[in-house]
Amino acid sequence: MEKQGWVSIWLGNIKDENSIGEYVDLSYDEDGESVPSQFFMDFNIDMDETDEDTIEKAVYKNSSSDFSVLLDGCSYDEIIIPRIKKNINLKKSYNAVILIYNFEYNNEISSNGDFDFIATTNYE
Repeated sequence: MEKQGWVSIWLGNIKDENSIGEYVDLSYDEDGESVPSQFFMDFNIDMDETDEDTIEKAVYKNSSSDFSVLLDGCSYDEIIIPRIKKNINLKKSYNAVILIYNFEYNNEISSNGDFDFIATTNYE
């Protein structure tokens, strides 16, 4: 659900930068209406509860199980990393991250395909 000052975080494994865009970015039909991406469908997220401009995504050449490495360089990383790191112990390596700001995911679906929901935290 839309919630100012919160960020929801997913980690996953994906082939390349173009693949993550295809997975996450909204598309538009011939009438100009937005169509939810596979990511939104996989995690049952209502696209009307998010703003396309508040989604960050990244793919790395190397996988890591270190949360700090995966979020380094993301917006508000200096706030998010310490808050999440003390509560999260990753059990596998990932090479991709998706963050949706001003959104609190309800953890309805914790894993789907190559992506896992990791956490929601306040970044303000």
